[in-house]
Amino acid sequence: MLFGPLYLDRTQSARRLSAHAPGDCVQIDLGGTTDPQFGGGPITVKGELLSVSDGHFIGDGPMIHGLSGHFGTTVVLHVQGVDILIVSIARQILDLQQFKAFGINPQDKKVVALKSMQHFRAAFEPIAGQIIVCDSGALCTPRYDRLPYRNVPRPIFPLDVNLTL
Repeated sequence: MLFGPLYLDRTQSARRLSAHAPGDCVQIDLGGTTDPQFGGGPITVKGELLSVSDGHFIGDGPMIHGLSGHFGTTVVLHVQGVDILIVSIARQILDLQQFKAFGINPQDKKVVALKSMQHFRAAFEPIAGQIIVCDSGALCTPRYDRLPYRNVPRPIFPLDVNLTL
């Protein structure tokens, strides 16, 4: 859903979906809001709203055991066999409870996709058959040469990979 040149950000998406009741069929644009040049623009999805919550959870894994946290307004949307956790406050995924608290048990899934850079491994490696790290092409890409640095003296590694000393 476009509003001028801007797309709904995660906060708007979660709040808009939270106005619906579980069981409702909804359509919304997700993702691609930070900078569509990196990782692409949003995708339009249609699915069943499974749950709406305030986003609170208490960790029970090695990284945040016993600590409470919250995602703000949080919804779970079921789209073509995939459960999508949509949150208002972005956080690194560090604990299985960040899914379980909202009715998604990662241990029951064949594939779990996380938007998390590092510390997810402590909780998720023990339940994973394999971990595949992907470059989404977004702002957290490890391919620094793709980012539009302007005030960096050049040449410099890793922006310029073919440096000769």
